[in-house]
Amino acid sequence: MILFTSDLDRTLIYSETMMQTYPVVSEVIPVEHKEELVISYMSQDSIQLLKQFSKEHLFVPVTTRAVYQYERIHLFAKDMNPKYAITSNGGTILIDGKPDLQWSKIVKNRLADESGTKEEMIRIFSKIRHESWVLREFFIDDLFYMFHVNRQLVPRAELAQFQQELATIGWSIFLHGKKLYVLPTCLNKAYAVQYLQNLVEYDLHVAAGDSMMDYDMICDAHYGYSPTHGELYEMLPNDQKVKWLKGMGANSTEELLRNILELNVVK
Repeated sequence: MILFTSDLDRTLIYSETMMQTYPVVSEVIPVEHKEELVISYMSQDSIQLLKQFSKEHLFVPVTTRAVYQYERIHLFAKDMNPKYAITSNGGTILIDGKPDLQWSKIVKNRLADESGTKEEMIRIFSKIRHESWVLREFFIDDLFYMFHVNRQLVPRAELAQFQQELATIGWSIFLHGKKLYVLPTCLNKAYAVQYLQNLVEYDLHVAAGDSMMDYDMICDAHYGYSPTHGELYEMLPNDQKVKWLKGMGANSTEELLRNILELNVVK
């Protein structure tokens, strides 16, 4: 059996803009709503391929989204309803839709032992934070911060210095598009996947993601895939640990799913 751990946004699901930028042959299907507004889409072929895969193998969504944001994606949280899901950048593991309390306890202890407080982080951030480029602030699942930023106005030199200071208190940053993630270093998708691997039986681990926040998870897998439209390709285009998908947008998702369906599992 294959264990497939995959990021969601821009790896499996896409905004309307991405769907228009990289058209697909098959029908485009809404998979996430916020009230009456459609937020995300997949191609019909991608959905069929993923459902086909899930009949014989184990698909685990892995996302930096908060739990409630993951639950908005009705294709996963309701229709397919995978037994396991990882949210909050590895901070929460859902089993049958409910947080695994043992993992939550491990995360809480790691945060206490390895990272400074959020107040320390905010104090350091206040040295460079300005309303001209920090637009909105979110504290995700009581674990980490996500800031909406004006990417063009982000002070890159000051941000690099901020990153160095954060390292001394066990925090990290990821600037991903218009979002700046500031989170404890021990909060990592790969750590949650490693914990989950002890709970399930599998023969092969395949991982996929488009950003630097997925990199450790991808490197840990037997096969790690990433689309060339993503941040990971932009940052590490020559990395030999990653299998780069040729398609763009949802075409890369279809390519990814066809590839893993063809993998030979040695038992």
